[in-house]
Amino acid sequence: MGFIVEVNKGGILLVAIQSVSTQKRVTKEAFEEVKHQLSDSSKLILYFASTVYDFNELSCLFAQYFPRTEVVGLTTVGEINKDGFSENSLSALSFSGSEFKAQAVLMDNIEKYPILYREELIQAAERVGIDRKSRLIEKQGLGLVFPNGLIAAEERMLSIVNSIFPHEGFPLFGGTAGDDAKFVETNVSVNGEVSSKAGAVVFVKTTDDIQIYKENIFQSTGKQLKITKANTESRVVYEFNGRKASDEYARLLGISESQLTHYFMTNPLGRNIDDQIWIASPFQVNGDGSIQFYCQLFQDSIVEILEPKKVVETVRASIRHFKEGFAHLEGVLAVNCILRKLQFQNQKLTTDLNREMSQLPNLSGFSSYGEQLNKTQLNQTMILLGFGKRK
Repeated sequence: MGFIVEVNKGGILLVAIQSVSTQKRVTKEAFEEVKHQLSDSSKLILYFASTVYDFNELSCLFAQYFPRTEVVGLTTVGEINKDGFSENSLSALSFSGSEFKAQAVLMDNIEKYPILYREELIQAAERVGIDRKSRLIEKQGLGLVFPNGLIAAEERMLSIVNSIFPHEGFPLFGGTAGDDAKFVETNVSVNGEVSSKAGAVVFVKTTDDIQIYKENIFQSTGKQLKITKANTESRVVYEFNGRKASDEYARLLGISESQLTHYFMTNPLGRNIDDQIWIASPFQVNGDGSIQFYCQLFQDSIVEILEPKKVVETVRASIRHFKEGFAHLEGVLAVNCILRKLQFQNQKLTTDLNREMSQLPNLSGFSSYGEQLNKTQLNQTMILLGFGKRK
């Protein structure tokens, strides 16, 4: 079963959430179809765009038509809408209501200078009414984080956002922008300003109950690896169990080193934190036998080789469990890893999974190059953020 965080409980449901999407390929036509379904009194609009669109044009159109709304967008590696997983589309999620507040910040150059935006983050959080110094910080609100991909800066961004809170526990939820697996350039936008080196942060204050769910379609094989030599900043592991990383990984899988990369998608590594598996996905084997990962791993920590569970049954159980926590579920933001998306496509599971995903009301989101939850960058995970009235 997944990992649940209750962010707020006992609130009054006063927020209206609306999910809209389009498959139209022309940027202006796609925007026109979406805008007519969104309220110009929206407090926050999140949009998730395939690279088939001109993202700069799209960003300008949203900013011009919704000048009184916080508007945040990003490029993706697949979109999520009310019918489930989609491609070559535009998906948007809007939040309206007198008791909903949002403030967005564009943190530029997050791979080098995220610290420069600390004061702006503080001001944005306080502007929506978040008491940063509260000892019950988990009940103060929510932060949405959308880093650009391909610059390996997610952890730096998360560190600065978390640093503005004296007490631990402020919930952060998000995903890394993609570019339809071209691996050339990703983009995020805040109120019309676009950057390929930035991260978007949105602080939210709402009277709705909020629930975060981390889903896991993998389980441990019981085979453990100790990281005995690593460069955390560059996300490279040189040695497991005192041996060359690729050799030891392959040995425990019972395969040759030359076969290892073919097993990365089905046998990633898991970090066990508070009895929950947090997945770290390998990216490539380097020429010296070291392994590059999609997230940071730490010297002397223990990781486990994972194996897949039954996907459709796991997703079905996750969605049922997620929905059971609400008396009324108003809307859901979903972030799904690119590696899961590729696995679903390879195993021809998308149609069956969309049947399950479409059970979530006002669903919107995207497939990402990485997922962010609280302090952690993780991989091969789907995270769900629900707004409504809990039981």
